[in-house]
Amino acid sequence: MDTLAGYGVNIIAPPLWMLVTTDRRNRIVASPYARAARNAGLDIIAWSLERSGPLTNGGGWYYQSVKPAINNDGDTLTLLDVLARDVGVIGVFSDWPATTTFYANCRKLRGKP
Repeated sequence: MDTLAGYGVNIIAPPLWMLVTTDRRNRIVASPYARAARNAGLDIIAWSLERSGPLTNGGGWYYQSVKPAINNDGDTLTLLDVLARDVGVIGVFSDWPATTTFYANCRKLRGKP
């Protein structure tokens, strides 16, 4: 990550599963990759929230790193909260932007994660 920053890269945009993992209690947390990016001063944009359809079966490819923590559609908001608060993303691509808008309005965000 430091090398990327050294080359002048300011923003990276990995898929969701690279930015999150689970802890020993199966809670969604920032991944080592996400922490390394933030420590190198890189901004992060995540993709793609709600691409996998219903989350009752673990969320598919986009949620592969947190499958043990995913079992209902409300987990989308849990993941989004971790991305915003713990990972510190500056944006999230979503197939259904109503969810990200709802989250931002609940947190009273105006163009800030």
